[in-house]
Amino acid sequence: MSVIDNNVTLYDNLGLSRKNEPKVEESKQDQFMQLLIAQLKNQDPLQPQDNGQFLSQLAQFETASGTKDLQKSFDKFSANMQSNSALQASSLVGRNVLAPGGIAQLESGTNVMGQIDLSASTTNLNIEIEDANGQLVKTISMGTQSAGDVQFTWDGTDNNGNYLPPGGYRIRATADVGTETVAQDVLVSARVDSVSIGQGGQGVKLNLSGLGSIDIAAVKEIS
Repeated sequence: MSVIDNNVTLYDNLGLSRKNEPKVEESKQDQFMQLLIAQLKNQDPLQPQDNGQFLSQLAQFETASGTKDLQKSFDKFSANMQSNSALQASSLVGRNVLAPGGIAQLESGTNVMGQIDLSASTTNLNIEIEDANGQLVKTISMGTQSAGDVQFTWDGTDNNGNYLPPGGYRIRATADVGTETVAQDVLVSARVDSVSIGQGGQGVKLNLSGLGSIDIAAVKEIS
């Protein structure tokens, strides 16, 4: 029986092939130590670096490595928190929320509910409703009101009592404060159709029926 040459593997002699063994990637720490050793070997013996310089290099490397690991941990934590927030927000699907912006989605046979964030007490609070073309279709006089949250309801009719077609309508509010007429913030009740996770750190968003998406943090009330 002939002696197998050291350069020929048993697999070759048997006519078999062997998968290439995966290369073990060299760690950043090993690479750094190799560079450090090479620096020691090649430094000028007449002007060697002192121990303080080497310790400083080691400290900088450990700080950079630790910061990178910390960033990875934070990114993972942030992703988990975002997923948990989306899971909790999914329970809002099908429910109504008070959303800012003053846009209402009128549906057949239903009322539009909303709220005015009245900045100061007034003797004359007015709500004006415009259609998609910007035409004033309804004015609701709320009279004297104290500062704070003022609830309102619109039955979907115009100033003549006729029911308006379903669709999007803009609701504005003004209040007489002293000698001035001041615009007020309007929130409108809207149904949550779905929940999505925003990209680029934008967080969880609620997709409202006919109104688009808003940040969950912008919701003032859930009903």
